[in-house]
Amino acid sequence: MFPKMPAATNTYVVNIHQDSGNAWMTAWALQGMINQKSAEVYLINNPWDWDPLKDCGKPNEELPRLTGTDAGLRTLFQKYQGRVKKMFIYNPDKDWTWYLALMSAAQQEGIPVTESIKNDLISEFGWKGDVVFFQNRWANRIEAYDWALANLMPNCTKQVVFATGNRRNNPNAPRIGNPITDYAVASKGFVFWLDFDTERAEVEKIFRTKGYGIGTSLMGYASTGDAANEVANRFGIGYVVSELYANGSFWSSFPNKTYAQAPGKTVKIEPGKIYASIMWSDGDNLEFDQNPLYKFWHDPARGKIPVATPLAPTLQELNSPLLDWYYSRITTNDELMAGPTGVQFIYIRDFSNDLFPSWCGLTREWCSDAGFYTVRIWLAPYPSVKYTTYMKTCGFAGVLGERSEAQAGFPPKIDTWGASNEEELFEKFMSVKPNPQRPVFVSFTPIVGGFYQGDHGYSAIKRQIDRLEKVYPSRYVFLLPKDQFTTMRVYFHLPPNP
Repeated sequence: MFPKMPAATNTYVVNIHQDSGNAWMTAWALQGMINQKSAEVYLINNPWDWDPLKDCGKPNEELPRLTGTDAGLRTLFQKYQGRVKKMFIYNPDKDWTWYLALMSAAQQEGIPVTESIKNDLISEFGWKGDVVFFQNRWANRIEAYDWALANLMPNCTKQVVFATGNRRNNPNAPRIGNPITDYAVASKGFVFWLDFDTERAEVEKIFRTKGYGIGTSLMGYASTGDAANEVANRFGIGYVVSELYANGSFWSSFPNKTYAQAPGKTVKIEPGKIYASIMWSDGDNLEFDQNPLYKFWHDPARGKIPVATPLAPTLQELNSPLLDWYYSRITTNDELMAGPTGVQFIYIRDFSNDLFPSWCGLTREWCSDAGFYTVRIWLAPYPSVKYTTYMKTCGFAGVLGERSEAQAGFPPKIDTWGASNEEELFEKFMSVKPNPQRPVFVSFTPIVGGFYQGDHGYSAIKRQIDRLEKVYPSRYVFLLPKDQFTTMRVYFHLPPNP
């Protein structure tokens, strides 16, 4: 489903962490261009990027680092300047020139550069390739992307399409550019930045391109955030949020894999008790899988309380070493599950009616092969044909979110309550009241962003569970979602898991 890069026997590592923003952008593009033919370059964007590289076992060698300004980019260019056939000059104040320079470079063995970076590289290394000037070729975004649709789109993959912003055109972006750039270049995907509200007509023109549809992933993160689904899903395109996902061209070179997880188990049910599950948020986002959730899993408190971790099923192709890492460290109090909404993040409400059954079939295959039994549903009209199709086709043992239900012919479903910090999580715990006549089933979702301080998310949850136990001893029984759903099937006399 995703473009894969050829594997290399050895890896060359370059640290670009201290470079300027414009140098990052060119370095990511150069990495992607190199890795198109052999995924041998790995960039250190943040100090912790060393850990997954060491974990994957691939032999690596850090290139001797030059000194001075933008040393990372210059070190990388020094080794690979012979591969660079063209430089495409973009204007940082006209964002569309960056995206067209990026795509052109990806297709013509080139790199996008500012005027000053071009001058510096030529002056230092004597590079003698062709220079193409894009700074003033188009008056605005619409004119630029119309040109790109005619001249660049025919040579772009239709498996992925990228909407990636940066600090210049997206005030919420944490840094200039996005590390997903290397994978955009390596895959030769169409890359753009448009306002999904005010420039929606041009976005739709891109998404109407022949070849996009079921199985195509919108990567990066669009101007309207999650709401980009309202546009993309109507064309059968699902979201794989990934703007800060790093070294994607390198990680895609590893073999595809499938996985299995221990099934859920039944626990004894007692009236008057609350049977609760806890799941982290945001696991559909590749950057969360690679960074905050990855860091959370190093918390010594993990394994002491039952907590489910949502991950992107697409890691089976995009980054099997990362899924290997999670599976190799799983405890009996961990469960890996699908984040919203399955194989990709979608708004079920907005997805093409005609294409939705095929998407559900794709979700069933990908989540089964990832070993994921449970999922978070998202914006599913109820009752509706789509809701029924989702619940009956996708093959999950249970579903979290959007009402609690136990219906014959459907997997059981539990609503889940979000909490943005520790105190709110405790308040949510306290707000659920037991029923002396029957058990109560409930779920909670700590929002990763609010539990990220110090990378000790599990410790934070455990503090609040311990606090709850002091106030109401034995009121709660905490379970993994898969155990919760297996137990609910028995309690409600539903058929066994599919």
